[in-house]
Amino acid sequence: MENPQFYLGIETSERRGSIAIFSSAQQIVQINLQQQGRKHAQTLVAEVKNLLNQMKLAPNQITSIGVSRGPGSFTGLRIGATFAKTFGYVTACPVLGIDTFEAIALNCPPEISETYVISNAQRGDLFVGKYAKISDNQWKRTSEITLGEISQFCHSLKPGDTVNGPGIALLETSSVPECRILEPECWNPTATKISLITAQIHQKTPPAQYDSLNEVWELTPFYMRKSAAEEKWDAMQENDTD
Repeated sequence: MENPQFYLGIETSERRGSIAIFSSAQQIVQINLQQQGRKHAQTLVAEVKNLLNQMKLAPNQITSIGVSRGPGSFTGLRIGATFAKTFGYVTACPVLGIDTFEAIALNCPPEISETYVISNAQRGDLFVGKYAKISDNQWKRTSEITLGEISQFCHSLKPGDTVNGPGIALLETSSVPECRILEPECWNPTATKISLITAQIHQKTPPAQYDSLNEVWELTPFYMRKSAAEEKWDAMQENDTD
């Protein structure tokens, strides 16, 4: 019998993080991280260990690890990426950075074939991406993720457009009455979806090309601009040189 494969998914882009393992037997086990936000670092290692123990797996039995790479929380994304790269280095399994918005698009109801995915970029802005379904469990980004004002995004929508993602909480939905705004249970990325996308990518890649998947050295979170703390620091440095 073929050896089973196990795919570890890490999702720390939002305050409520999660981890999951998807197996080649189509079984998915997900647990939510006990700590939130910046405290993910305090619990992630222990929670992954507990999940492996729950499934009676050793770390070196993980086939590949996928981690949500953003957009999302600066601190959360860094914690997730650091853990994934360390785990991949120690176990020699490939590390994949997964588009967080693609994981959110996977939450859409079956009848949806195209959607905008939005999240809070802070300071009155949104991160915006557009995605199209290419199979029952696979979506593809059809345009670059952009950063823009909330009002600008709302004005760009057309009748019949679908919108998903945690950024919906910032919208005045009455201003886009002819669009479909998805329900809150669809908004957030999960480690289950991250592990599923990781498995899809890995299974479609010939074994001879596995090394090309591995981002253990190159993986960086997806940021479109500096954090507020970094911008404040840069401003201080500019003032010091004036």
